[in-house]
Amino acid sequence: MNYNEWADVGHANGWLDVRRSDSNTSTEGAKDVTIRAGSQRTILLETYALYGTAMTDEVVGILSGLRSKNAGYWKRCSELRRAGFIVATGETRQSLNGSMQQCCRITDSGRQALAPLS
Repeated sequence: MNYNEWADVGHANGWLDVRRSDSNTSTEGAKDVTIRAGSQRTILLETYALYGTAMTDEVVGILSGLRSKNAGYWKRCSELRRAGFIVATGETRQSLNGSMQQCCRITDSGRQALAPLS
């Protein structure tokens, strides 16, 4: 997905805070962040698609390799949920520190978002 497509989804769902009327420097800065964050989103979506099972943010972060890079994978997972690309299943699992976390799975919309990258 390119920046404009992410921006459309982000604005429609209320998680992209950049106004289209902002100055060019603000907009360009948001594009840079979105593109980097988008690559993390793509890695996470690909991980959900590859394993095809419900996982916690922590597990998908580990399996994708983003957790070991100290990336903010949980933020990207939250964005993916808000965009409708992953959805909570109602299932919970215990995290490494013992707290219960929700499990999510990829949606048809998530698979469609990945399709052009195949």
